[in-house]
Amino acid sequence: MARAGLRLGEALALQWEDLHFRAREIRVARGFSRGRLDTPKSRHGRTVDMSQQLARMLLRLQIERKTETLRRGWPALPPWLFCTKRGTPLDTTNADKAFKRILKDAELPLHFTPHCLRHTFASLLLQQGESPAYVQRQLGHASIQLTVDTYGRWLPMGNKAAVDRLDEATPGASRAKW
Repeated sequence: MARAGLRLGEALALQWEDLHFRAREIRVARGFSRGRLDTPKSRHGRTVDMSQQLARMLLRLQIERKTETLRRGWPALPPWLFCTKRGTPLDTTNADKAFKRILKDAELPLHFTPHCLRHTFASLLLQQGESPAYVQRQLGHASIQLTVDTYGRWLPMGNKAAVDRLDEATPGASRAKW
């Protein structure tokens, strides 16, 4: 979630077929909401970029899951990336509880939720100067207005190099008299 901007229900609904390691993309095609498998919140799927580090981690998880499949005697690899000991999808309640245990063990504030990871993802991209339109697509927001209203405080507010490039692009700018 912190590396792809997914909602908790979207992350828990990921299946191995949704990962495209060569293209380093994740297809967000479904999400769990109120205990039901449904389309993502935006009502349509989206494709998000996957960092090299995330791709490596998910490849390792796939190898671990294949080993677990053999060890547990499951008839096949469960389709879910994140599954229970029976190979069924995790539910959001148990994921929230596990997140709270991790926060407690790390001595972090317990008011954080898994959704905070999504906010961190978006905020860090914008702080790096990424386009709000790119962040909007990654998050699956219906409008760029929602993205800017939610995360606008993280947008860089000054960029003298950008205005300086206008000087370089203007023909005859060096001859202009003020």
